[in-house]
Amino acid sequence: MKNDVKIKICDMTDIDNISKILFLEPDYIGFNFSPKSPRCVVGRLKPDMLSIIPKRIKRVGVFIDSNEREIRQYAADFGIQTIQLHGNETPALCKSLHDSGFEVIKTFIIENAHDFDHVSEYDDCADYYLFDVRRDEERDDDPYFDWQLILRQPIRKQWFLAGGINPRTIVAASQTGAVGIDLNSRFESSLGIKDYDLIYESLKKIRAQKK
Repeated sequence: MKNDVKIKICDMTDIDNISKILFLEPDYIGFNFSPKSPRCVVGRLKPDMLSIIPKRIKRVGVFIDSNEREIRQYAADFGIQTIQLHGNETPALCKSLHDSGFEVIKTFIIENAHDFDHVSEYDDCADYYLFDVRRDEERDDDPYFDWQLILRQPIRKQWFLAGGINPRTIVAASQTGAVGIDLNSRFESSLGIKDYDLIYESLKKIRAQKK
């Protein structure tokens, strides 16, 4: 089910679920290594379990304010090719990882135009940006994200869109100019378990737009 927009399916936690999701041929599969996240894979998945993932699908490690040694250790253990920095990481850390050969995605939480003030500081050390919106994990609401905030900015990097994406908005999200879209909690049947049928139908809608 390939399309022109990169598909990133993030926060995977269960090997059986991963095995099924692979049939959808995403470009990226993400794993959260933050101990604060309810979808943290540490202690849930063993590195050798991920051998079922073909090389054409990139493994993403999501880190939130982790130190560099920890990031590198988990990346080595789990065969991570892409590092997603989802916290307040410095451009220096981003550059160090990038210069080591990792593909780096730097996340920014966007609530207003001022949240773009420091984005350009990462232009020389990130491969992609990812724009998300702040949400409360304990609530089941879907916070509104004005994507026009992104489109009005002079972004010099290709970017992924994460915030505001759900089955109702996925087609519109794929038409924003984002290089890729990030499918996460709004595509789950339960915590950390992605809903295969829901994602299948959502990606089919995107493909239909290309015809």
